[in-house]
Amino acid sequence: MLIRFLLLLLVLWVIVKILRSLVSQAPRRPRPGSARPGRRVSGGELVQDPQCGVYIPRETAVRGTGGHSFCSEACRDAFAKTRA
Repeated sequence: MLIRFLLLLLVLWVIVKILRSLVSQAPRRPRPGSARPGRRVSGGELVQDPQCGVYIPRETAVRGTGGHSFCSEACRDAFAKTRA
């Protein structure tokens, strides 16, 4: 009886280990905002908005003074107000 119980525990332990290894090997999706500067995404380069920190494709970024790139006009205007 004790041997059956120990064998059952061993089998359950092996199953848990296998399931954990499968889950840890699953591909992970990047978190929003975790892109690195200069990273190429679908043919474009990402740049970071200095006001809110969001990464946006350089091609769609709103241009500001001093060579800064912004995600929107609102961020560009807020950045300009803090610098004035």
